[in-house]
Amino acid sequence: MRGQISVNLASRIESLTKYYDVSLLISHHTYLRLPNSDIYAIRTIDRVKVKGKSETVSIFEVFDADPPEIREGKLATATVFEQALLLYNQDNYVDAEQMFRDCLFINPLDKVAQIYLERCQLQLLYKVKV
Repeated sequence: MRGQISVNLASRIESLTKYYDVSLLISHHTYLRLPNSDIYAIRTIDRVKVKGKSETVSIFEVFDADPPEIREGKLATATVFEQALLLYNQDNYVDAEQMFRDCLFINPLDKVAQIYLERCQLQLLYKVKV
């Protein structure tokens, strides 16, 4: 039964790659099992509730295989992106929006930063959590 749950979770996380327009997502379960996670280009992306699960799952993007200019842009904006994500999760959409704009100024091809920028704008405009 446990193997089935793992396969289902992996399948659901894999389907999120299209939404975030990234090549590889892993769960926090996988991330915690990596022996040397610091040797990979990885960043936190979101906490999601996947179909068939009651708890939220943290998902991480592994972007080692991104084209060099995008990979370098994500590495260059790692701290700003992390702070913006923290602000977003604290419902501080004004400051988060600016920080996601900063990320996109440096790395305009960062699809995840674009998604979060749009989420901030929707939140500020309609007061609807996305």
